[in-house]
Amino acid sequence: MTGRDSVLWLLAMCSLGTAAWQGNTQPKLITLLGSDNKMHRFSGNNTHPDQFRLIVQDEQNLLVGGRNLVHNLTLTDLTEIQKLAWVSPDNDRTMCSLKGQDFEQCQNYIRVLIKISTGRFLICGTNAYNPVCRVYASQPSGYFMEREWSGRGSCPYGPNVKSTAVFVDGELYSGTYADFAGFDPVIFREPLRTAQFDSNTFNHPVDFVNSFAHGDYVYFFFREKAVECTNCGNTIYSIVARVCKSDKGYRSFTSFLKTRLTCSVPGEDFYFDQIESTSDVIEGRYGAESAEMVYAVFNALNNGSAVCAFRLQDISKAFDGPFAGVTEKVPDPRPGKCVNDSVPIPSATRNFIQKHPRMQQSADSFFGRPIVTQVTSNYRFTHIAVDPQVKTPGGKAYDVLFIGTDNGKVIKAVNAESADNPKKVNSVVIEEIQVFPPAVAITSLKIVRHESLTEPRLIVVSNSEIQSIKLHRCDSNILVNNSCSVCVGLQDPHCAWDKQAQKCATKNSATRWNDENSFYQSIATGLHGSCSI
Repeated sequence: MTGRDSVLWLLAMCSLGTAAWQGNTQPKLITLLGSDNKMHRFSGNNTHPDQFRLIVQDEQNLLVGGRNLVHNLTLTDLTEIQKLAWVSPDNDRTMCSLKGQDFEQCQNYIRVLIKISTGRFLICGTNAYNPVCRVYASQPSGYFMEREWSGRGSCPYGPNVKSTAVFVDGELYSGTYADFAGFDPVIFREPLRTAQFDSNTFNHPVDFVNSFAHGDYVYFFFREKAVECTNCGNTIYSIVARVCKSDKGYRSFTSFLKTRLTCSVPGEDFYFDQIESTSDVIEGRYGAESAEMVYAVFNALNNGSAVCAFRLQDISKAFDGPFAGVTEKVPDPRPGKCVNDSVPIPSATRNFIQKHPRMQQSADSFFGRPIVTQVTSNYRFTHIAVDPQVKTPGGKAYDVLFIGTDNGKVIKAVNAESADNPKKVNSVVIEEIQVFPPAVAITSLKIVRHESLTEPRLIVVSNSEIQSIKLHRCDSNILVNNSCSVCVGLQDPHCAWDKQAQKCATKNSATRWNDENSFYQSIATGLHGSCSI
């Protein structure tokens, strides 16, 4: 199959508009498995699934956590430089087996992999259901271990538990389960943790999906059984919680608050309730507004997936609002506000926040509706990465979304209205890329940049394979009928028609990218009157 044969150009230039949720936006470009010869691949263990989840960039290298190993790969082509072996001791594996776990569960799966400074990494593994953390440092001969300690509360016991961790001001914050059986969800920063076995704090089951620090707070994103809804059965809600960096605690965190994230279709009683992944914090300009946002992937209970964006300002507004179910006077100082020393906080404030950590108002999506929806049962969204504020020759900037699915696809999309209007959505699915076979789910995505690369790359991760692909196919010969109208019709902020060179170009291939008069492009409509063909 040739490159041209492997790509289907879809003539329909439809966008989601106001009826987005009723049907899926068709991709402008479909790239089939193996059709991109600019792709690099790394396959791990040939006998056992590696359970790849975490990838961290270390300058021009890429560290990947798997089963009993951390792989050190080159950023340029994913060549393996070193295998950092970490096998569970025999006694831990024996004890794991005696407690009823099978052979595969009783391995060491890397579930925390964080760069804490140049050449130093904090790594935690499940260690046969006896979590352990280590610090590794780089030397000319490779990475070596500096120290080791118990990972209980910092790392999950088993490989299939969803967890998150972030390193802030020299301390590790984790969202995971602190027990072998998986009944004790916790946000943990040694020696502090959230209240144990308290449904006000967490309503089991809980799945943690991401965390990050911003301002005075550390934020956690997770989903839990809806405690607000007494007649909803097993309804799951998506939650954002926060704790203060300065919280010194009083037996447990004294600043823990949480509120619901709503990703819904306006005018319809239809919610995408189950959060799966979030992006990093994105700073950008949307119409006349500047905002700091996170993009998040959600799934509906039965069928359907969506991506919604949330402003940190709106999340903060929800935390500053009324407490759910509270009629009495709120204590002073206000529960959840950061103070220099939380130990002397009055007992009334501590007791209040333990009983009422949930806020009344939810955080609603920034653009007022999902940016991308997928409402069939063919596949579900699993992960998201964002190339932020991609500048076009006209000077406008767009966040370009890369969305992983459970059937091996990466969907590239953009809100074509976002540069002009923060209240509207015009969803454009630029490309659908079949990275892995249809039965293979994407477990992680990451955009990497370095001077050793000619241009940024998208790292796509599955359980047993990693691929590095280009962010675009603008200047590729796999575009069928590579003409002005086709190039502009992609509505891809990475692409524009170079009038002088008479080809579809990118910022990396065109030295005059900032000269609007040298290019034809229209992200908003996909049409340009000057395109003769």
